[in-house]
Amino acid sequence: MVPEPFVSAQEAAKFVGISRRFLIELARRGISGAYAIGTGDVRKTWVFRLSELAACIGKPSVGSERRQPESERAYHPIIRRSSLK
Repeated sequence: MVPEPFVSAQEAAKFVGISRRFLIELARRGISGAYAIGTGDVRKTWVFRLSELAACIGKPSVGSERRQPESERAYHPIIRRSSLK
């Protein structure tokens, strides 16, 4: 069995359908599937596992309403842009 390879932030952002910058912000906040490589607090390289990102986005959030408004159904709460404000 071959382990799933890591992909770059650019590839992962394209897979999820968001900008690279936004994906990095989510990684800093602890999204599942994101791994920081390197030392130090200032500069880190992020790598991702696509299966873990897909699983994180696909599962419902705790305490979410049973029915979401039509405009928000395509987005998981962790990647909804309004949550970063």
